[in-house]
Amino acid sequence: MKGAGLPVKGHRATLILSIAMLVLTAVLNQPLMGWVMLMMTCATVIRFYLFRAGQTQKLSARLVNLLAVLACIALAWFSGQQGLLEIMVNLLVTGCALKLLILRQSKDFLQLTACAFFLIGCAFIFEQALSTAILLSIIVLLLLLGLQHLFAPQLAFKKQLSAIVKLGLQALPIACLLFIVMPQLPPLWGMPAGKSTQTGLSESMTPGDIASLTRSTERVFTATFKGDIPLPEQRYWRAMVLESFDGNTWSVSEYRQQQQIMAQFANPATWSEPNGNWDEYQMIVEPDGNQWLYALNVSVPANRSTAGKVIRNQDYSLSARQPVMSKQLFDLRYYEDAIRPLSGTGIDHKLNLQVPASQKNPRARDWARQLRQRYNDNHALTNAVMRYFANQGFSYTLTPGAMPQHPVDTFLFEQREGFCAHYASAMAYVLRETGIPARIVSGYQGGEAITQNALSVYQYDAHAWVEAAPDGKTWQRFDPTSMVAMSRLQYGFQQAMADQQAEVPLFSRARARDSALLGGLFSMIDTVNYQWSRWVLGFDDERQQDMLSGILGEKTTTKLALFGLAVMLFITGLLALYFIPKPAARQTDEIQRLYDSLSARLHKLTGVERANLSARQYLHTVAPHLDSQTFALFERFTAQYEEIRYVPAATQRSHYANLRSQHRILMKKLKAGMVGFRASPLTDAKGK
Repeated sequence: MKGAGLPVKGHRATLILSIAMLVLTAVLNQPLMGWVMLMMTCATVIRFYLFRAGQTQKLSARLVNLLAVLACIALAWFSGQQGLLEIMVNLLVTGCALKLLILRQSKDFLQLTACAFFLIGCAFIFEQALSTAILLSIIVLLLLLGLQHLFAPQLAFKKQLSAIVKLGLQALPIACLLFIVMPQLPPLWGMPAGKSTQTGLSESMTPGDIASLTRSTERVFTATFKGDIPLPEQRYWRAMVLESFDGNTWSVSEYRQQQQIMAQFANPATWSEPNGNWDEYQMIVEPDGNQWLYALNVSVPANRSTAGKVIRNQDYSLSARQPVMSKQLFDLRYYEDAIRPLSGTGIDHKLNLQVPASQKNPRARDWARQLRQRYNDNHALTNAVMRYFANQGFSYTLTPGAMPQHPVDTFLFEQREGFCAHYASAMAYVLRETGIPARIVSGYQGGEAITQNALSVYQYDAHAWVEAAPDGKTWQRFDPTSMVAMSRLQYGFQQAMADQQAEVPLFSRARARDSALLGGLFSMIDTVNYQWSRWVLGFDDERQQDMLSGILGEKTTTKLALFGLAVMLFITGLLALYFIPKPAARQTDEIQRLYDSLSARLHKLTGVERANLSARQYLHTVAPHLDSQTFALFERFTAQYEEIRYVPAATQRSHYANLRSQHRILMKKLKAGMVGFRASPLTDAKGK
């Protein structure tokens, strides 16, 4: 078969392979560029045309080579915008599309199939959702079906399909068992960070940036608590602390960035444990290519496995040691009542009292000075700023006007409408002008419960608030947005912004609250994905060890060896059950069994095989080799056999006795030998 040419028109194997490649390209849409997906679509359409109409003219190899050169130039051009991994996947899919155009031999078919299996593995790097796993499993079945069509085209399509499905079901229990017992080894190499995957929050915030995120319905993470879910007003998920302000933009200060780099080399064993009551929760973080994590108040790793993946920063935020390129699980412990003291070196005061040297926002600066003259107590001053937002006609909106010049002045004294970034930016700036250390924390607030102890947080839950130190010693949380939109904190973003969802697509998560059916559908999908993420994607080395400890008790070398041997014996038993030949099933049709035994006896004596002949045709074929008495008996038996076959089923049993009697007489005659027996030439040849 290797190297054999493939037919073009009506070749189902090629068509199935083309469809599988097209679906696989759609699944890989995240790393693929648009023109690469278009190229694969065109290749599939051409294969479909050739399947229907046949090949009228071969595609020029020169043209395909020219397309390959142009594709390589384009990939090299775009390589600066994407990571190495994405470029290599694009290159492989481009090569597959071009190969599909010139698919002529069976070896080309096998090469394409091998590439498709490799791309299936690559697809799991970018997406591990349950829906993706199901879709990729279907693609695997399609590829196997294409191979079966290639090597056994004479089989009926239903038989091929049932054989492939049966093969998949047989492999499923073995795959599940191996997934549970095989060592969960870490990756052999680090994943390159893709520039195109960096979405969500950023390390700088200009009021207006988060507005676009609030309309996104992408899930950011799912949190599962061992105890009760915190109250809505306690769900402040800290991601980044922004301490540098230039008059327009807040960003992570260079000092903190350097601290985070140095923290990567810190020994987790030296970390101190906060004081107070704590609760444990588990985070399943969606891949976004970033290092920052999301944590409640003061959170620390809950076990050694998470401590090896997490960095504790001095601003009480958490970071991952490697960019989150795939869905990851972190076990954390949070202290809701823990205090966050300022740095004893005074660096927190210095960083968080800085104001821009430029002359931006002069009215806000003057107002801050007036507040300082009016309030000597820092707590009273801070409360006065909060009351200002509540009493001066401010409103919460996702579509505030542009504020290019003096944004804080424009927001505080003219427009007086905006979203969380505007409120947090204005309050932090005013407090700094009054001499109170203040900074902005960006992250998420809220979350939607999917079970009694689990909730999911989406991009539209993005939020920003203020941490200030009126006492000069500890950081305290202030959320000026709550003074104008308390419902956002209590009931979540979706309900609070229900009157501003006009531009949201009809079948989106943002519309789910308007429809019980749509809301129930999204809830069911969330629950299924949550369970998949927790029990399958979250099954890491630590959970595997816990499972083994639960089964074996104390783990010893002997117990582990016996357990491994038991697993191997179980898999061997399954394979034996599947593939050891089984004895042919006993013939249940008695009439057919009688005739088959007789024809087999005649075949042995005369060398004339019945093959596909009818009963009457076989009688005339074997007649020259029988004596007259035997032929007469066989003729009567054949007549009785045909009669039974054509009478109604209800009356067949009345003829069974005659047929059995004739069968017994004839078999006795054949065993005794025939007078004038004449063997066929085939029998003679075998005898010689």
